[in-house]
Amino acid sequence: MKLFSSKLFCWALALFLCASVLLGFNLATGRLSFLTNGTGVLVTPVQQALTRAGNFVSDVFGYFYRYDSLVEENQELEKRVQELEQKEREYYAAIDENTYLRELAGLRRKNSQFEYELAEVIGLSSDGVSTTYTLSRGEKDDIEVNDAVVTGDGLVGYVSSVGYNFCEVKPVTDISLKMGAVISRTREVVVAQGSYDLAEDGLLRLSYLKNDSDVLVGDTVETSGYGGIFPKGLLIGTITEVLPESHGISTYAKVKPAAQLDSLKKAYIIKSFTITE
Repeated sequence: MKLFSSKLFCWALALFLCASVLLGFNLATGRLSFLTNGTGVLVTPVQQALTRAGNFVSDVFGYFYRYDSLVEENQELEKRVQELEQKEREYYAAIDENTYLRELAGLRRKNSQFEYELAEVIGLSSDGVSTTYTLSRGEKDDIEVNDAVVTGDGLVGYVSSVGYNFCEVKPVTDISLKMGAVISRTREVVVAQGSYDLAEDGLLRLSYLKNDSDVLVGDTVETSGYGGIFPKGLLIGTITEVLPESHGISTYAKVKPAAQLDSLKKAYIIKSFTITE
């Protein structure tokens, strides 16, 4: 028959017999034949390579999955941190506002005839001699030029110009300012004013002191109420030094402002008060 005499059949039969012999050998001895071992030697590295490649691909996909998860988690954490930071800012802003409101309540109890307007410092300009503060209240809040400006510590200055929703304030150290004042302890009447020589040091000048004046370093100075701009009794500052005038006729003193002008954040504008003539 042609089927049994063909080369293909012969090769197939030979392979079948060979496989049968190898299988019988493996079953009978429990050991791998030389051919099986050889095949394993050749196939095993390929299997290892395929396994490693599969593991690598799995790790790559796992990495990107974990990366995406981490990115999403990080975004969520950043959002949470921003929310917490905003709440923290609101918390401290509320505390700050409450502090100023308590201070304002104290000022109103002390001077019930004054009408106050709480304002925030929104700008500051200075050329080394003259300083101007910009506050967040203006014409719409009934603020007017020459309104006095104070803090809980003392007198800040006066309103020098007014816009619709802001105003500009000159401090007590400004060279344009000159006001009636008294020494709190001795009640000696003097003049407090800004000075070119002292403005850079953040001080103002107390002029027209008598040579035999009983003024001492540490004495406080307050507004006298004369002149129409500032009400009576506002604390101006503390005397730091008493010196003779160059002409020798009188004495002058250096005064440190009571208000913390270098760290001013909010202030109170006195919109109305009783003028002492």
